[in-house]
Amino acid sequence: MNSYLSQLLQIHWLRPETALWRTFDCLLMEKYGNIVGNSIDLGSGDGTMSYLMAGGVIEDYDVFKDVGQLQNYNAGADIHNQTPVFSLKHNNEKLRYNFEWGVDHKEGLINKARRFSGFYNNMAVHDLNEKLPFDDEHFDSAFSNILYWLENIDTTLSEWHRIIKKDGKLFLLVPTARFKEKAWLYYSAPHTGDKKYLNYFDRGYGALIHHCYNTTQWKDHFNRNGFTIADHHLYLTNPVMDVWNLGTRPIAPLLINMANMLPEESRCVAKAEWVDYFSKFFTPIIEGEFDRQVTEAEASFHFFVLEKK
Repeated sequence: MNSYLSQLLQIHWLRPETALWRTFDCLLMEKYGNIVGNSIDLGSGDGTMSYLMAGGVIEDYDVFKDVGQLQNYNAGADIHNQTPVFSLKHNNEKLRYNFEWGVDHKEGLINKARRFSGFYNNMAVHDLNEKLPFDDEHFDSAFSNILYWLENIDTTLSEWHRIIKKDGKLFLLVPTARFKEKAWLYYSAPHTGDKKYLNYFDRGYGALIHHCYNTTQWKDHFNRNGFTIADHHLYLTNPVMDVWNLGTRPIAPLLINMANMLPEESRCVAKAEWVDYFSKFFTPIIEGEFDRQVTEAEASFHFFVLEKK
């Protein structure tokens, strides 16, 4: 646990709430995510999350040096969708698996993910709302944490079913029916009137989250499209979401600008202090919440392992 948290804080130090959430993702994939054979990462982003979940070690990287469009941050700009400028040092020795393909619709993120040599054998810029350029039953396994961002999940699941072999596995991270309630800053976005200030937290992203369902509803979608649930875990409870809701989101552009003006030595000292502080802050939350049996009412997210019928 400490290894994931430490690495994620090193990478996301100015947005520590991201590191807290992603630590749970990494722990779940380590425990249940047995990705094998010819596999695909459906929505790879910049690759850092998937690489860490697979057991890779990122030795030196800071995502906030590789950003742009900070002036449009609160309008919802993806500040990370930029051609990479800085190198990324990584170590593949502890990788449990790698991906034959990584796919994402943002070219800047794909170019960042290309830096993980030996992890993604091939990469493609592709809109996952559209038909995939792969033959039927091409992959043994697939992973995605972006299904809920896509417009028509039945069309998407049908397409993913097509490219996965019989008895192949699909690993998914998706929201519960109560996600928008738990992530209260997303609820009823965009905010207006006396709630307008909440847009500094939401940044317009709430309107992009299309699918938040309970277990039964997700199961119905899966069954309709040829999948059965092989394993299922609920996670991200109130202590995690309380931190995530606030975090440093509304002042992130100010923090990033400030950090990027610091001399490198001063930046390293400040970053070390942040990592140490939030490691101590978050460790009790993770230890108390990760292996606890969580009810549907408590959870904000599902982890599903699906099998193709």
